[in-house]
Amino acid sequence: MQPDFQYVWNPSGGVADWTGNRRVGNEAVFGLHSSLTF
Repeated sequence: MQPDFQYVWNPSGGVADWTGNRRVGNEAVFGLHSSLTF
C-alpha cells in the first residue's frame, strides 16, 4: 500500500467554473495505490 497526495494550483488555468460566477479553485487529491502479485 502506498499513499498518494497531490495538490494542484490554478487547475484549468483559472477558467470559470460551471456556474460561470467563480474561477476554478485549487484542488487537493488523495489516493491509495496497491499492487498484488501472484
